[in-house]
Amino acid sequence: MSAPPDLDPAALVAVVRSAFGLDVESVTFLPAGTAHAFRAQGPGGRSFLKVMPASPYGKRVTARALAEVPLLRALRSSGVLPHVPVPLPTQDGGWVAALGGFRVFAYEWIDAVNTGDSWNRALPELAALLGRLHGASAMLRREVLELPMPPEDFQLPFEADLVAALDTLRELPETARPALTALRDLLLPHADTVQHVLELARARSRFASSGSPALVVCHTDAHGGNVMRDPAGSLWVIDWETARLAPPEHDLWMLGARLPELLPAYLRGLGHSFTPDAELLAFYVLRRPLEDIAEDLRWMLVEDTGSAQDDHALHLIRTYSLPALLGAEADAATVALRWNEP
Repeated sequence: MSAPPDLDPAALVAVVRSAFGLDVESVTFLPAGTAHAFRAQGPGGRSFLKVMPASPYGKRVTARALAEVPLLRALRSSGVLPHVPVPLPTQDGGWVAALGGFRVFAYEWIDAVNTGDSWNRALPELAALLGRLHGASAMLRREVLELPMPPEDFQLPFEADLVAALDTLRELPETARPALTALRDLLLPHADTVQHVLELARARSRFASSGSPALVVCHTDAHGGNVMRDPAGSLWVIDWETARLAPPEHDLWMLGARLPELLPAYLRGLGHSFTPDAELLAFYVLRRPLEDIAEDLRWMLVEDTGSAQDDHALHLIRTYSLPALLGAEADAATVALRWNEP
């Protein structure tokens, strides 16, 4: 979110004090991430708040945030990954408080910064952490009955919505808001590429669905915005709301061209031998940019959350999702060739 939600900050302070029992005096909006985020501050120190709207998206993310809690607690209590967010309970033993149509979650403040552009330098450490996560899957599956997302099924659930969104852009009326016109002009010249990558992903999906790879607990979204470094130098992995059972490749594909170099660090964390599957890596390389563009299109065409979110979504598409989509076929071919080499 790039703009604060339509709520009274004083009311948010009151809910945090009454529902969570936190001694806070003020809240500050943090324009980052896909959920409304705030820093709460007062004599009791700082805490991190997520505020979910009463929209279809907000309801989905609220359910995922609730399902995330047992996983975070298990990761910390087991020592597998101690540097993950700490959810704070409400006074009545729950994990979420109501504020009008919004739902509020509170977490201990993490004194760390997103790795962002320095994410690449953090990859050797991150690879080892992903290995530890995957290696602890049997224990985590005993401790955590349900993860935020259902197990991987190798499908493209966003496909129909993505195709419909492109059709909507083709038929955009003259009275459409300027952001949608900009979106049309940005995406429609690449509509054939979108369709081609969809076809490639569909073929990889059929191949992946025909096998039976081992499933482990995956974060699925450990990019630079979700990996933080604290002053002591430790890495924190945040935003586990899309964690699911999936092949290790669901996390490993994001290590990109450096995966061969990083594999020894991953294996040290994993604790046993493993060879990534080239076809699964290629599948995730193809699926992710399609999924990201479909999500941003949904924000602009369905949620219609305002001009600030429009600008944010356009920025994400222009800077990240579209370049990844345009390079997806070549990247998938490179991955498949590298890992299929004798």
